[in-house]
Amino acid sequence: MLPMLLFGCLGAITWAIRGTSGWGGIDGTLVPGLTWGMLWYYLCWRKGLDARGIVLWLGLGLGLGGELGYGQYVSWIRGSFETASGPLPVSPWTGYLWFAVCGIGWAAPGGILLGWALHAGVSPGKWTVRVLLLLALLVILFDAPLPGLDAGAVSWTGTQLARTAPGLLFPLADTSLYVGELDRHLIRTVYTNTQNAGALVWWLCALLLAVLQRDRATLVCGAVLGAGFGVGFALSAAWCLGYGIAPAYIDWWKMWELHAGFNLGVLYALLWYWVVRRAVKSMPEGTSPPPVSFNVSQEWFATFFMAFSGFLLVFAAGAEYFFWTGLLLALFYALSLIILAMPGGTKGGGPSATELRKRVSFIYSAFLLVFILIHGATSRLGVFLECYSPSEVDQYAWPFARIALFLPPALLVTIVTLYCLVRARFVSEKQCSAEQYLAGRMIDLFAFIALVGALSIWPEKIGVLYALFLMVALFAFTRINRRFDGINAGRG
Repeated sequence: MLPMLLFGCLGAITWAIRGTSGWGGIDGTLVPGLTWGMLWYYLCWRKGLDARGIVLWLGLGLGLGGELGYGQYVSWIRGSFETASGPLPVSPWTGYLWFAVCGIGWAAPGGILLGWALHAGVSPGKWTVRVLLLLALLVILFDAPLPGLDAGAVSWTGTQLARTAPGLLFPLADTSLYVGELDRHLIRTVYTNTQNAGALVWWLCALLLAVLQRDRATLVCGAVLGAGFGVGFALSAAWCLGYGIAPAYIDWWKMWELHAGFNLGVLYALLWYWVVRRAVKSMPEGTSPPPVSFNVSQEWFATFFMAFSGFLLVFAAGAEYFFWTGLLLALFYALSLIILAMPGGTKGGGPSATELRKRVSFIYSAFLLVFILIHGATSRLGVFLECYSPSEVDQYAWPFARIALFLPPALLVTIVTLYCLVRARFVSEKQCSAEQYLAGRMIDLFAFIALVGALSIWPEKIGVLYALFLMVALFAFTRINRRFDGINAGRG
């Protein structure tokens, strides 16, 4: 119950940060994803398990869902379908159904990549299939063109379905809405529903692949997060029914985001519990799981796979809103991994390639989380400090004052990360595992996240809920540590 409270409360804060000015789609969703990854790592560490290699992939996988849209579904659950000639009545269940489909698309990639990270010791052939599956998802999310098509894959498919079989995906297909040229509302509906349906099909294909590869971790993680958040996303959307009740006092959209983040956090906590129980049962008491061992060719392939996949996903996070910054972040990860973790360079008893990959991945995960928080927070920080007005800046605008606020902390965190990466190349595994200040560092991270959250919503009154969720998260975190300390002292 305590991990559920911890994951849920910090998930509420970070998911609400994701939906605030300063963050876009994928980059904003990295905030809750990487935060849950850090919690996953810490709680595993307290259980004597090494989860450093999971953090980045949990965050990047979840972040992909941020590219999916769902805005028009809000009016559908209220029984209204917007068209150029005015609203038409529609069953609210249509809206809830498509909210569930979208929720699957948001959480499923995070579950699949989490399963891949948990089931990492696979052959180069399986890594290749995973890369192809990942590329297929990026085609769906970014509407990439395919050979022979005069439009993006999603746009072309949606257009064909609207012409030939509108009843398959689009509401009110029994009318003449989809005949002839579509208005902007219908174009948005066709594109959004086609993209969300494509993500749903991708999820089913990924689960089928997990079955064929006998990959239980990916099957369970993908199914629980996909199906679970499909239901949770639709349930949390019900907050939007309150728009006509008290819009001046309650931000119903923000209530929805807080609830959605809490729901998904609970699902991650349940998966953490399942994974830890499996890991503990599979090894004798007082021992750690044996390290995965590869031959040299497999080490090279695993390193290349992680570098290439990480580059794609980090670049995707910034491609839409901050292209060059996203490209630099992606290159930073890929080059760090290739330079530091390529096999063949560890002599004299130095860290193995597998150990180095974990170190680079974990250090970069912490860097990316803090960097994205700083990057988005400067949008509202300048307004708070009265450096510029809200009309002068949003998540896409970078006046000089915002650049001046962003560069010093961004450079500082980058320099610190570079130092940690270089140090990780030479520090022994025994020295690297000594984390006596880790609990305090986690609390510092919680406080920083809550500060960014409060700043991002300022001066809205609903910011008090951020403080409430932080209090509950700290309560759960301290009680978890007390419990672990008691177990370690023989009082369990």
